[in-house]
Amino acid sequence: MKKTELLTEGKRRAPGLVLRGLCMGTADVIPGVSGGTIALITGIYDELVGTIASVDQRLVSALVRGRLIEVLHRVNAPFLVPLLCGVGLAIVSLAKFITWLLATHPQPVWGFFTGLILASALVVARQVAGWGPAQWGLTVLGAVVGYAITTLVPVETGTEGYKFALAGMVAICAMILPGISGSFLLVVMGKYQQVLTAVHEFDWAILALFGVGGGIGLLGFSRLLKHLLTRFRAGTMAFLVGLMLGSLRKVWPFRNALEEGRYECAWPQEFSGEVWLSLGLIAVGIVLVLALERLGRRR
Repeated sequence: MKKTELLTEGKRRAPGLVLRGLCMGTADVIPGVSGGTIALITGIYDELVGTIASVDQRLVSALVRGRLIEVLHRVNAPFLVPLLCGVGLAIVSLAKFITWLLATHPQPVWGFFTGLILASALVVARQVAGWGPAQWGLTVLGAVVGYAITTLVPVETGTEGYKFALAGMVAICAMILPGISGSFLLVVMGKYQQVLTAVHEFDWAILALFGVGGGIGLLGFSRLLKHLLTRFRAGTMAFLVGLMLGSLRKVWPFRNALEEGRYECAWPQEFSGEVWLSLGLIAVGIVLVLALERLGRRR
C-alpha cells in the first residue's frame, strides 16, 4: 500500500474508529465492563486481534531500517492509529468523570452497562455457527469462570515496579476479552486506584512500567486469541458468551451489601425514580447494541 493510499484509507475510516476508541476507552475505565465487548458489538473485534497479533520480528526489522511505509502497513495504521487515539483520549479525559459518576449515581450507570452486556451476549451468540453440546458446555464453563472472577475480593498490594508490570500484563489481556474487565482485575490486584491516580497526575514512571507489562501480555495473548478465533471460532465465541453472562453479576445495578465489601444481587423492593431510571437505561443499552449490530449488518 502506497503512502497516498494509506492517507486516503485513514481519512475515510478515522471518524468512526475514533468514536469506537472513545467507547472502548470509556468501558476500559469502568470496573466490570470490557473494551473487548465494545469492539465486538461495533464489528472491529477480529481486525483488532489480528492487527495486534501481526506485530512480529519483520515489523521490528522494518522499523530499524527506517521503512516507514512498510511499518505503517504492517501495523494496519489506518485502523490502529485512530482507534488508539480514541481510547487514549477517553482514558485521559473521562477517567475522573466516570469515577465521579460511579461514586454519585452508580445504579443507573450499572443499569446501562447491564443492558449493553446482555445484548452483546446475544450478538455474539448469533456468531456461533451451529449450537451443539460442545458449544453449550463451553458457554456454561465461560459463565462459571466469569462469575467466579466477579466474586474475588480486592487485595492490597505494594507499589513495587514489577507489580505494576505484572498488573499490566494481566489487565491488558482481560481488556481485549469480552466479558472480563481489565479494570476489575486491577481492583482485585489492588492496582486500580494507583494506576488511575498515575493517569490523573501523569506519573510517567508508573505508566511506563504498566505499559511495558501490558505490551508484553498483549502481544503474547493476541496470538493465542487469533489462533483460537481462526481454528475454533464457534467454541471460542460460545465461551465468550458465557463469560459475558457470568460477568453480569459485577454490573447488576440492584444489590444488597454484605460484610467485608461483598454484596449479593437482588431485585428492587421499592420502585423509586432511580430504580425506574436504571431499568430504563438497561433497555436503552439493549436497544443501542441491537441497533449497532443491525447497522453493521446492513453495511
